[in-house]
Amino acid sequence: MNYLGLAGRDLLRNPLRLTLTILAGAVGVTAFVFLSTVIDIFYYNARAAQVDRLIVRNKVSFTQPLPLSYYARIAALPGVTAVTHQEWFGGTLGDTQKDFFPNFAIDPRTFLEVFPEFAVPPQQLTAFRGDPCGALVGEQLARRFGWKPGDRVTLKGQIYPGDWTFNVHGIYTGTRAGVDTTAMVFGYRCINESEALTDARKDQVGIYAVRVDDPARSAQVAAAIDHMFDNSPYPTKTESEKAFQLGFVAMSSAIVTAVKVVSSVILLIILLVIGNTLAMGVRERTRDIATLRAMGFRPRTVVALVLAESSVIGLCSAALGVTAAPLLVGLFAKLIASRFGPLPDHLTRGHTLLVSALAAVAVSLLAGVGPALRAVRLPVAEGLRKVA
Repeated sequence: MNYLGLAGRDLLRNPLRLTLTILAGAVGVTAFVFLSTVIDIFYYNARAAQVDRLIVRNKVSFTQPLPLSYYARIAALPGVTAVTHQEWFGGTLGDTQKDFFPNFAIDPRTFLEVFPEFAVPPQQLTAFRGDPCGALVGEQLARRFGWKPGDRVTLKGQIYPGDWTFNVHGIYTGTRAGVDTTAMVFGYRCINESEALTDARKDQVGIYAVRVDDPARSAQVAAAIDHMFDNSPYPTKTESEKAFQLGFVAMSSAIVTAVKVVSSVILLIILLVIGNTLAMGVRERTRDIATLRAMGFRPRTVVALVLAESSVIGLCSAALGVTAAPLLVGLFAKLIASRFGPLPDHLTRGHTLLVSALAAVAVSLLAGVGPALRAVRLPVAEGLRKVA
């Protein structure tokens, strides 16, 4: 019998315990992937951020507005290739949270110059730009509500009270992975030129998004923008798009930290479960291991056999776990969609699955070190006297 056969025979010595251990490990891997995906959701927009984009917001808070007049001054700065503005509208389709979706007032002329990853058919884009109350809806959002070009959508304004009706002129898609297609955008003029808008809110926007010609000069351009408005009634804070998105993550830092801690605990549980199984198996085979050593097997060979068992358990657990995890994440996404609106597609990244599988195998090998060392440290004579 070769080494592989010997390791396989030892592994199958107690099939029920082996099966339960692999299943326990698989549950742990599934939970680890799930929690890692939850963390990824928090960082989703930050990962999709572009290095050549800056976000200009009010220095006091991003909830405070900026004047529309800043547009021309920012656009005239050296290094700036395009500028657009947007305003969070916060309208709802119905009275329940499940009908919520992101919606923004934007500048139709310049939006796609700064955000070229949003793809809109030329005919639809022309119709959108020609209608002050025209709207574009994301592909996922359109599927969710069955919207199509030509539909009219009425939102209940929260920040801007009243009912606001918009004309859907197009469906936008993403030119690359990671583009959010769950939102609706419409022309800023529709609200800014409305008679229902008070003078205090006219000609104000939420943020400016700026594209620079050289990402290496982003910090320099950001400093120039902020310096230009230092002494104005509306001072600005300009930062990279990634830093802006990470600011939202920081608001939920306690939740993110808690999820990371639980993920670490899960790895520890996998370590304990597999380590306990291997320890029991080694104890039961004390005489067998002593016999192998008496026959001339070197200690390192015995250690390799025990670690081979632990690695097989880890590989099987990882395979089952990474197979089941996307299914669990899919169910979670459907539950969230039914209550709060859809999440972006392809939540479980290949990188997350790979890292989780490698972590499971590494933890399994680590769990096997203790039993393996105990197996070779026991004197041969004492091991031969033991009865399992």
